[in-house]
This record gives sequence, C-alpha cells and structure tokens, in this order.
Amino acid sequence: MAVRIDIDALRDAAGAEVCAAADRLTAAGQPTEVLPVGGGASGVVQEAGRPPYEVWAGVTADGFTAECDCTAETDLCAHAVALTAAALAGGFAWSSTATPQSDPAVDPRVAELTVLARGLPARRLAALVAEWAATDPVWESTLRAQAGQPAPLTAAELDGD
Repeated sequence: MAVRIDIDALRDAAGAEVCAAADRLTAAGQPTEVLPVGGGASGVVQEAGRPPYEVWAGVTADGFTAECDCTAETDLCAHAVALTAAALAGGFAWSSTATPQSDPAVDPRVAELTVLARGLPARRLAALVAEWAATDPVWESTLRAQAGQPAPLTAAELDGD
C-alpha cells in the first residue's frame, strides 16, 4: 500500500483541531528551521510562554509518525504537524526508512539516564543542567550552542587562554 505524502494527507491524519493549532504556529514562523534526521525532519518549535519543543517527524509504511517533547496525547501534535507542514512546503526529501530519534542504538547507560531525566519536572531538569554548566565551561559552551547562542566559547576560551 502506498503512503500519500502531501499536506492534505497530513491534515487528514492530524484532524482539524490539531491542524488549527499547527496553523497558528506556522503563522508565528515556527519552526524556524527543518533539518534532516533519521530519514525524517527535525526541528525546534517555540510557543510564547512555553519551553521550546524538540520535534521529529517521519513517514513510514503506516503513514506519518512523530515524536515531540510536549505532553499531547496524540503522536501528531500541533508541533509535529507544523514541522511536517514546513518540511512539505520546503520540498523535504523523506526517506522510506525513517527512524525516530528515540530508536537508534544508544549506549545503555545513556538510555538509562535519559529515562531517569525524563521523569524529572522540566524546571528541575533545567536547574540541574544550569548548575552543572555554571561549574564546567565545556558544559556551558554546549548548553549555549544547543540554546542557539550565536557564539559558543572557543577551545582557547575554554582552556583559559
């Protein structure tokens, strides 16, 4: 069975309410960037007054699939629909072997700690990361780079030169 990959198929899969919320995100310029990851599209969607959500969307034999950091009870949340719509509008090259970001083989220790971290409230996790970054310049540089700071510290700055 062929999977249709277009905006109408996306809207049919997501439903009117989710699409309306996604349209508001798109009108607000979200996401700002769509990147290829694991045969699908990845990006960060930011809503006013909320933390940024990391989103991945792909197409499998079963249709559209997505992962998002939000608490929506559906796979195709507004963030995922906004990302997928942006990817479709940009002529994104989808892979038939899309693999969600959570699926690739990961070091078992990293997987264990990821599960542990997901159990923490977002504010507590953010505080832990900030506390660690405040004491370690490499962590601080990585945090700044992940947060989109334009100029992370250079290697010379990290060495104190």
